[in-house]
Amino acid sequence: MITLETGRLRVELPEPGERPNDSCRFDRAGYIAEVVLDGGMHFCASEPRNLVHPSSGGRGLCNEYRFDVSSEAGVGEYFPKFGVGLIRKEDSKGYLFYRAYKDVRPYEIKLSHTTDSATYVTEPEPCLGYAMRTVKNIAVNGNEITMDVECVNAGSKNIHIQEFCHNFLSIDGMAVGSDYVLTMPAIPDQGQGRINNRRGYSGSLRGCKHGFTFCEFTAIDTDLSVDTTSIAQDIPFKWRLEHKGARAFVEGEDWFVPGQINVWGVDHILSPEIVNCFTLTPGQALKWRRVWRFDIY
Repeated sequence: MITLETGRLRVELPEPGERPNDSCRFDRAGYIAEVVLDGGMHFCASEPRNLVHPSSGGRGLCNEYRFDVSSEAGVGEYFPKFGVGLIRKEDSKGYLFYRAYKDVRPYEIKLSHTTDSATYVTEPEPCLGYAMRTVKNIAVNGNEITMDVECVNAGSKNIHIQEFCHNFLSIDGMAVGSDYVLTMPAIPDQGQGRINNRRGYSGSLRGCKHGFTFCEFTAIDTDLSVDTTSIAQDIPFKWRLEHKGARAFVEGEDWFVPGQINVWGVDHILSPEIVNCFTLTPGQALKWRRVWRFDIY
């Protein structure tokens, strides 16, 4: 376990392969499992087990690279899961994010850290013509966390990535309800009414002008997507999640124009997913930044 600290923040990062940073889904480089403000206010939660699928092992500010090329591998062959490693295909089914695969060859990750920053270099291992080298730096300053990422296509084929932080956020462990308010100034006015989830059914989230809140507590996960074709193109994309009862908040800055925006919630978790969608040709590189700011009022 690596711990980064300032006078206000304590940030806990389990090392690659150390639970819970040992899943077949989330980037093992820079997995932020806990954020504690002023010695007592906690902001991270674990992906629950009362879902329609088994828990995939998410917690806190964990990232994922979506790029499924499992269909290009035969049964018994390996396919790449960026951030994790090479996974051996066990049957004819495609990659399932919640599956605990038996044969995984983790990517080599070089790690260095100080008391207030950690750098992860994930070395590429070509597979099916795909390979990606990543450098991730996580630094803490005051009440802020900054994450800088660089990806380089080290393979021979184009890669089409959807990268995002799952933001499994829970402010002081508070249950979901109308005290949680998620604000995104760059999105259109969402009104005040209940919003259908992505499956087309009535969800537990409602509009709250340029954001969302809960209509009621829900032990069944609920979600929605925001139409990104109508959002402001300002960089960074900003959002704020507060809990009125706890009188605490987290503000996020994503330094790219989102290709997708999803919101997911259940029990005591509200997760804004700001997705970076990009294509890298062989040899091409891309850099971006995320910032989280935690405070009380």
